[in-house]
Amino acid sequence: MFLFASRDFWFEVPLPFYLRSPSCEGLGVDVTCSNDDECESGSFCNDLGGESFCANENVGGGCGGLGLDRVLVGTFLACYIILYGQVQSWTPQLVTGPLKQSPPNKITEVLWGIINIFPTLVGAFVLFFSDAFVEHEKSAMTIWLICIIVVFAIVFAINSSIHSYLVVRYASESKIAVSVGFYYMSNAVGRLFGTLGSGILYTYIGENKGVWSGTNGTVGMASCFIAGTISSLLAATITIKIEDDEAGLNCGRFICVAKKSDYVERIEKEGGGGGGGHEGEAAL
Repeated sequence: MFLFASRDFWFEVPLPFYLRSPSCEGLGVDVTCSNDDECESGSFCNDLGGESFCANENVGGGCGGLGLDRVLVGTFLACYIILYGQVQSWTPQLVTGPLKQSPPNKITEVLWGIINIFPTLVGAFVLFFSDAFVEHEKSAMTIWLICIIVVFAIVFAINSSIHSYLVVRYASESKIAVSVGFYYMSNAVGRLFGTLGSGILYTYIGENKGVWSGTNGTVGMASCFIAGTISSLLAATITIKIEDDEAGLNCGRFICVAKKSDYVERIEKEGGGGGGGHEGEAAL
């Protein structure tokens, strides 16, 4: 549930709104404009009682974003889905296989669950403190967002692939369908939780810039990244409770966590049998 909430806390609702939203600068200010072309993308020329000024096309969508065209935003989101799907299907060949983490176990998922924390954590930090977003430098903002979202898509797809395998692995032979069904039910609950929660955060966290601007979407988006980070942390923490760490964890040529059998063998050698062996068993 928390794994999928870590994505949908910022992806489903806030991201498309933020990508479409115009800069907060100049919205609702009494500046004469004759047509929409004189206003930034995502805003229009509002003629109200003889006073014309640029106003947000969608006040509920906030301001402070990139002001991208609707088709471009849809294309970007579609590319995310395609990348996510491809990486998920290639994970055994490109990731867990070369790292000698196949078949994956609990420790494998804990590792990638922790890695899943960092893209959204960096995203929140950048949106809050980076000059690119504070000064609304569109080129730098675009590069930052693309890097954060692409990295998250790759790491999240690896997590999802490992989860799908472990659900079937842990299910008893007579209850595989039940376990898989429960997994997808949890998936749906997490997405619902994230979608509703993100809508609330994005709408109400940012400062209200005025009736013609809406709330500060950058702050709202950053808060959604924080919620996604917390969800990733909870997912990784809960996974630690699973009892499946006998196989240890390899990271390519390196052994990150040794197998339990290796611990037993080493302790028996160090104990030298007799009382030492019992002491080794107690230590284990």
